[in-house]
Amino acid sequence: MKTRIISGVIGMGVLAALLLLPAYITAITVLAASILGLYEFSKALEKKDVRIDLPVSIAAAVIIVAKAWSVAVTGNTVPVLGHFFGINLGGNYLNAFLYITIVYLFCRIIFGKDGFCIRDMAYTFLGIVYIPFLLSFAVAARSLERGFHYIWLVVIGAVATDTFAYFTGVTIGKTKIVPHISPKKTVEGSVGGVIGCMLAMMMYGMFVMNGNGYEHVQVYHFAVLGLLCGFVSQLGDWAASSIKRTMGIKDFGNLIPGHGGIMDRIDSILFVAPMVYIYISLFLL
Repeated sequence: MKTRIISGVIGMGVLAALLLLPAYITAITVLAASILGLYEFSKALEKKDVRIDLPVSIAAAVIIVAKAWSVAVTGNTVPVLGHFFGINLGGNYLNAFLYITIVYLFCRIIFGKDGFCIRDMAYTFLGIVYIPFLLSFAVAARSLERGFHYIWLVVIGAVATDTFAYFTGVTIGKTKIVPHISPKKTVEGSVGGVIGCMLAMMMYGMFVMNGNGYEHVQVYHFAVLGLLCGFVSQLGDWAASSIKRTMGIKDFGNLIPGHGGIMDRIDSILFVAPMVYIYISLFLL
């Protein structure tokens, strides 16, 4: 427990420092996390003799994250990069990449002699959608006009839910909620996580986002966003747990002392980041 707390505090400090830096640092961080996550995902699937195409997955991660960051680049003072991304990351080029990827993977199945099969191809696409695609929404949120504020909603949505759910569950948790996936999770802990996330979001909204000089946002938006993030954050945790249970592993890795691998830390963020970005795009822009 001591190791877990110390590494958790250090990790939050590093994350906070990274989020204080420009948007491209967030993009680089997300790309690095995506590549590490894909690697851990591939190693986990090997337990059941599933082999994803890691080079293709990494190439897709680079393009997906670059596309998310290009939203900010095209609107800033770097016209050369803006023009480059506008041309090379447009819809037709992304469609071409997807088409080439599908053809290449089928060619591996048809002509390859390494045993690559339809199941491997399916899990390759699952890994791309599950990790870099979902995580790229954090880059997209950071790239918005008030992205420096919005990105913290992603962090709060994941961290506050996990913290409040843990302490509520340890204190009063009795009723199991998904015992076939995660035996220690309880209904009481889940409710505590949602309520805690709502309160944390509202406090952040009132005292930070609605601070002096900033456009006022109605507090009920933070309450609703906290409710939604509190729910999907736990879904993200359970989704990762379902993968680990299916593959017969406890953690995705041992990169972070006391916490496991990078996937064990970003599982909630994978579901929270898209929720924050979509809510902001629909109701706050």
